[in-house]
Amino acid sequence: MRKTMIYLEDNQFLLLKRMAASSKKRMSEIIREALSGYLREERKEKDDYFSFVGIAEGPKKGKTSEQAEEILREALK
Repeated sequence: MRKTMIYLEDNQFLLLKRMAASSKKRMSEIIREALSGYLREERKEKDDYFSFVGIAEGPKKGKTSEQAEEILREALK
């Protein structure tokens, strides 16, 4: 684990302090949990963006690139 410093808005600090007191956790623990959730979502969004690529096989002698809109229309029915 590494030590770092962050700057918070006054209202962020007060809310964080209240949350720490009510949950009996340290402010640093709450920040780490929140940051982990945020980073997990960011990574998931980037990973999911092209997850559909390569999941289907086009027609053997077809012109998939020229028929992309038609193929998508049929697949989404």
